[in-house]
Amino acid sequence: IKDIKFIKAPESLWPTYIEKGADVGWGGGPTLFDDLFKNNYLAPIEDQKVLGLIGTQIQETIAGMPMVRKGNDGKIYWIAAALSSFGFTVNHDVLKRWNLPVPQRWEEIASEMFAMDPPQVGIADPTRSTSNTRIYQIILQAFGWDEGWKILTLIAANSKIYDASDAVREAVIAGDIAVGNTIDFYGYTAMKLNPSCEYIIPKGQSIINGDPIALLVNSQNKEAAQAFIYWVLTEGQKIWLDEEINRLPVNPSIFDTPEGQKRSDLKKAYESALKTQGIKFDDNEALATVNSMQLYFKATLVDANQELHRAWVSLVKAYKEGKISEDKYKELKAKLLEPVRFKDPDTGETVTLTKEYAKKINDRLAKDSSFRDTLMQEWRDAAREKYQSVLAEVQG
Repeated sequence: IKDIKFIKAPESLWPTYIEKGADVGWGGGPTLFDDLFKNNYLAPIEDQKVLGLIGTQIQETIAGMPMVRKGNDGKIYWIAAALSSFGFTVNHDVLKRWNLPVPQRWEEIASEMFAMDPPQVGIADPTRSTSNTRIYQIILQAFGWDEGWKILTLIAANSKIYDASDAVREAVIAGDIAVGNTIDFYGYTAMKLNPSCEYIIPKGQSIINGDPIALLVNSQNKEAAQAFIYWVLTEGQKIWLDEEINRLPVNPSIFDTPEGQKRSDLKKAYESALKTQGIKFDDNEALATVNSMQLYFKATLVDANQELHRAWVSLVKAYKEGKISEDKYKELKAKLLEPVRFKDPDTGETVTLTKEYAKKINDRLAKDSSFRDTLMQEWRDAAREKYQSVLAEVQG
């Protein structure tokens, strides 16, 4: 194979390129590929050399998560080409400077310890970051929908919000913040560039993803496409060892090569990933609410972040300084974390974003821009009003 054209396209344009005859889909996580599979955009992999890797060099599951997608017909539709986990990267120098503990779990970065100015936690807007979207989905499944939104609200209240996940990583490396949500390979890059950085997988509160490669349904070059997939899953695993990339290979035999032996740090990270105690993560559940979750988060926690941060930091400060009682503190914290109440555009009834409601409106949010804009404005206004009302009570 000599003539390969790479096209970097946003997820929304993948179907267009697939219909035009792209041969291989590579990059992006399992949610994207499962969505393509569901919509019949993937072709089964039938090359025996590729299929022979499964169960020999590539495990079918790692830490309870699928590394291959089998259809009801028993055929294989995608295979993981790399592994990723999700957590946060800390800068130990900055933690020490602010006298902050090293967080090990999501609820620790949602705690009063991190309620400060300037914020020392960094997260990304989910509408601009697939890895942060995945982190928020993990939290909602690890803690349950209602409790998960409380944790997300407090993390956002403690955070500076960035437009992209790599901006969060850069801020941790530069020492602008103490902690930032990151996918694993951003964490490993941070550790390479700044030895005071450390990537942490929250114990029992994360997942290991297999990031897929697949043959696409309109491929006109099926033999060459599958030969390329075989290369990516074998010799091509060396790509992940590049110090500019720092990803975990899915095929551990690459660590036996001369290049692999130079990356004992990645081998250690790979072995640690295998031992990860993950949560039982339901991809279909995540997919069923992804638009609702992203847009509600954007409206209530990103767009209204200034009001949220101010209310939360003022509340914690007033309590620590003895200006309000413990009972009053608990009451106002509960009020801050209540689900936003808003008017359903269709019925006019006052509702909250339950998981059932999120599922009901999920597809419509993607297709009906007028409905989406109306709801987002409702969410934004209601969230701001709630946060300002808590702040007013604190200032009394």
